[in-house]
Amino acid sequence: MVTVLILVILGLCILAGYYRGVIYSAISIGVTLLSFFLALLLIPVVATPVRESETLYGSLLYYFEGYEYVTQTSVEMIHDPAASLDGETLDEVIQNAEMPIPFGSAVKKNIQNAAYAEHGITTLGDYFNQTIVDVVLNALSLLFLFVCIRVLFGFVLRMIDYGRHGLPVLKRFDAVFSCGIGFLHGVVLLFIFFMLIPILLTIVPKLGAMVVNTPLGGFFYRMNPFVWLIPTT
Repeated sequence: MVTVLILVILGLCILAGYYRGVIYSAISIGVTLLSFFLALLLIPVVATPVRESETLYGSLLYYFEGYEYVTQTSVEMIHDPAASLDGETLDEVIQNAEMPIPFGSAVKKNIQNAAYAEHGITTLGDYFNQTIVDVVLNALSLLFLFVCIRVLFGFVLRMIDYGRHGLPVLKRFDAVFSCGIGFLHGVVLLFIFFMLIPILLTIVPKLGAMVVNTPLGGFFYRMNPFVWLIPTT
């Protein structure tokens, strides 16, 4: 089912490229990437008010219970100072936790940088929990902003296209190039929306596993370059 859905999305993007032409398709994929990076910069606009809300942020911290990942190694380690762990022990704890991408590397980065020291967060369990919540919040904020910005830019692009009676079309090989760009656009969109999978694996592990255990689903999850851009705090 997941593989079929991915193929349908890619097919629709190829068809969209074919009908719109290479110039429109190239501009469209550029607009998508621009929307993503603008959303990345604007994450604090959405995430900060949530962090400042004790009710909302407290609920997230309570719901995700990231300290449970530490118990895969030892229950007693939950209350250990994160700064007291050497690199080898920390790697072992993260490896045993088997956290979805990119939570493991995010936790390690935050511990090594003492990212939450100024907030009085010192224990290993709290570092796991706080990092997971921050990554989830940043990812959701990023995707929400991306959709809003992309829809707005898409509307403007369509208005320009209609106002000019259509963008120019190449005389030769337009269909081939436009289909290729449409395919690449589909790949980019799938990578972006597959940023939801780590969250899904955290909230509903069985459902997330159904996605990543398919050939194409596993590819877009494990090879996703955008997921590593999510801020860790």
